[in-house]
Amino acid sequence: MAKTEGEQNIPSGLLDAYRATLGEVRPNAAVHKRYPWGLPTMRAGKANETAKQRTQRTRFNTVRALFKNLSFAERQRWYAAMPPYSSLLWYYNYFMLSGLMDVLGADGRGASVIKTIQNRTLELPIGGTTITHAAVIDSAKAVVMLWGASYKHDTAQEGDVPYAWAWQIYPIWGTLNNTNISLTWGSLPEAAANVSLQVIEYL
Repeated sequence: MAKTEGEQNIPSGLLDAYRATLGEVRPNAAVHKRYPWGLPTMRAGKANETAKQRTQRTRFNTVRALFKNLSFAERQRWYAAMPPYSSLLWYYNYFMLSGLMDVLGADGRGASVIKTIQNRTLELPIGGTTITHAAVIDSAKAVVMLWGASYKHDTAQEGDVPYAWAWQIYPIWGTLNNTNISLTWGSLPEAAANVSLQVIEYL
């Protein structure tokens, strides 16, 4: 530790080099050597650790223990491109997917993960349609994601530039059961359009 007298004026050209070695002056005029990394103030088991952090760490450790009991095929089923096995993404992704169950209000507390993901692309007619799932699902444990849009425009303002006053109309889903799902538009569009559909089923 060193002490400074007066103000600490570090030329801007030397500031990065200075910060790589020493910390900036503290209120008591002390300057300390800077470690190559900063240690978190709320580490596990320390006095500053909050109750929520302890709960989250307990959940993560529970999921990590469950992960070790999975087969290789069970571990890799969520990845289009698997992360390196040595990376922590295996644990992290499993933990995050498990945590989604808690957000949905389902029982699990880190013990549940995604069961299946069904992806579909189709042309959605103006009047909507009903499609059959590629495989039977439990609709009580499913989440639906939709992408794509059609359009609508005001013909009174069309002028010399067709559809210059157009706005997007988005798809929505109406009913969902174990074998099919109905799709329609938020309001009546001008034309059919291609949409992508993802049905995520949880254990």
